[in-house]
Amino acid sequence: MEAELVAEPAFPDGVNGTGGPAYLEQLMSASRLGLDTAWIWMEESLRAAATHPSVDRVLKEAAASPSVKAFGMMVLGREEWLPLELLMVILALLVIVYSILISFIAKARFALWALFYFFLSADKKTTKPTDAPFDFKAPGCKRVKIVFIRHGESEWNYIFNKGPVLVRPFRLAVALVKEALMFFRQDSLFIDSPLSSTGIQQAWDLLTFLASQPSGCLEDGDHLRPIEQLEDADIVSIIRHDAGNSIMASSILRRAISTGLISLSPRILKTTPDDKMVLMTSLQEMGRNIDTLTLTPKGKLPVVPAVEAGLRHMGDVMVDFYRTRLDIANHTGNKSLKQKTIQRQEEFVRWAFKQKADCLIVCGHSGWFRDFFKSYLPKASVHVAKKSKIVNCGVIAFDFYKSEARGGSLPVLRISEKSIREVYGGFELKGKSKKS
Repeated sequence: MEAELVAEPAFPDGVNGTGGPAYLEQLMSASRLGLDTAWIWMEESLRAAATHPSVDRVLKEAAASPSVKAFGMMVLGREEWLPLELLMVILALLVIVYSILISFIAKARFALWALFYFFLSADKKTTKPTDAPFDFKAPGCKRVKIVFIRHGESEWNYIFNKGPVLVRPFRLAVALVKEALMFFRQDSLFIDSPLSSTGIQQAWDLLTFLASQPSGCLEDGDHLRPIEQLEDADIVSIIRHDAGNSIMASSILRRAISTGLISLSPRILKTTPDDKMVLMTSLQEMGRNIDTLTLTPKGKLPVVPAVEAGLRHMGDVMVDFYRTRLDIANHTGNKSLKQKTIQRQEEFVRWAFKQKADCLIVCGHSGWFRDFFKSYLPKASVHVAKKSKIVNCGVIAFDFYKSEARGGSLPVLRISEKSIREVYGGFELKGKSKKS
């Protein structure tokens, strides 16, 4: 077989063949000449500045200071400073300080914005429930299965909401020290609060539960049935991606993302790279607190929290998941000052009914989940889901319906109360889990 002829690339004259070294030498000489010219210009400019009477006077006063003399002895081996030397050192220090400021100014600016958000936010209004009649079996009625997974305990939960009140100031003091050490990193215990050590363990416990359940959806088409007709093993099989076609989604806050990535990691490891977790601003937690705000700018991948990146046997996996298994197309940035929860609920609902999947697995937050149940269960319903939060890493499944719009009226959206299933955990009631 004849060897395939490959066209040679078009090199600049002199590079290909015997003229190559000469061309490279010319290129390097030109680069050195350019650098030498720039350095000479800078040195002459600094020398002119140093000899200016006002600058020269300031430099001489600075050079006479004991601390500057001591610094000169340390770096130069002599106490005396030439004006040009001292000016160059001062400028170098200014460049270093400026670089440091640039590295954290975005975070400092964000912290200031978070303070404004706390006082000016209107993020409380949700969709008003109705008692409009609803026929779940009507022609044209659409249904989607949804599984809510609440995140594990966060650092914010641990500092402010857990244990005796008298202990919390000490926890806060320790947290403030840790926060100061994070000042130059895109990390925080308060803003976009990550999982605590307890929260990480809760996510592991959920992983263990999901992995230990027997196989479900053993008959053809079982995965297509509504939650109301499924057993827990069937729902778990759908979550694990053993059956059906499901989509993972999450709030843009790291505690929800990490809970999903840890607890669903067996699924992620066995599925193809296109099985990504969809990050959605519409799922961002409601409320004014700074832990409801994300550190991650619009359209950017979040940075895995440092503690999780250092997890034994799991840290490298978490870093990889954060880099390769997150879909940020629906990450539109932080909720705005004027945005209300109702707008995010409606956006999520529109997205949900556009999906072709059998089931949506949603990792999110207790307040958002509770208000979703309040909004879309009947107004007269007294279900515990409307009053109580899901426990940390609790798993709740239900059927969500959308009626067909008729006669110019808007479609009715309704959660089937009978379909609500507590797969794992349950609902909180005065610190305890309660079955509905």
